[in-house]
Amino acid sequence: MKRNYFHPLLSLFFVLFLACLNGCAPEISDQMETIDTAPQYPSPQTDSPEVKQLPLADPEIAADSKVLRVGIFLNAPPFIFEKDFKIMGLEADLANQLGVYTNKSVQFVKVPEPLATEALLKNHVDILMTGRKIIRNSSSPVTFSEPYLRSGQILLVRTHEVPLFSSGIYNLENTGYTFGVLPNSAGDQFLTKNIHGIRILRFKSVSGAIKALNSKKIDIFLHDAPTIFSYAFANKTANLTPILSLLTEEYIGWEMRRDDEELRQQANTFIRQRKADGLLQKTIKQWIPNL
Repeated sequence: MKRNYFHPLLSLFFVLFLACLNGCAPEISDQMETIDTAPQYPSPQTDSPEVKQLPLADPEIAADSKVLRVGIFLNAPPFIFEKDFKIMGLEADLANQLGVYTNKSVQFVKVPEPLATEALLKNHVDILMTGRKIIRNSSSPVTFSEPYLRSGQILLVRTHEVPLFSSGIYNLENTGYTFGVLPNSAGDQFLTKNIHGIRILRFKSVSGAIKALNSKKIDIFLHDAPTIFSYAFANKTANLTPILSLLTEEYIGWEMRRDDEELRQQANTFIRQRKADGLLQKTIKQWIPNL
């Protein structure tokens, strides 16, 4: 009886083929990972679960010519945050100054960050003062004030490693260093578009990224200059140091409805006058001393 050698040879060929795939696959240089997020589990329901709609503003306050409703979200220090049940930060001080200038009482209104512009357009707030980057779009129903602060993305590194990262961001390409960013932030977008051969970890919060930098889970944290400088000044013993070079150029201003021309003119005149008399720079230095 003839023995059938075909099946054993076919099996051997298949094993060798799989081994070749595993050993010869190209190495992926840009590993895109997200950490510090809650795990997602599939729902046992067959129907899609109902999505709970967040309120646009809390509390909702009717428009009043004597009240300036300032939309804020409290996760943006040093611009705006809450401490001991008090709204604090650079934008809080500027909002109160703007209220005095316009002869209006200031009412801070908490809005969910993803719905901030919608809350503005639906007249739940009059102005958004949250350290927002100015985006010019003539066809948009929202507009911005003149910039009151020049900003950009900078690096925060461990102090003893400053010499490793001081020669320029593009010299860090193809080094395999691990960068920490916030998802969809300006830093995240900059790295994704421009820097290759690195590893990116995304964090839900600045504090989570800084904790990872301290524990050496990342080599570098890339974020906006005001936040980095504010943290470095307040934590001088943390052995973390900013690299004093802007990787991007951004301008910070206040967002308003395009049809509210009166408020836009008041905000712009306020910014110009506070620049001229030095009060704007003095207020900025109180919250971002090294900027």
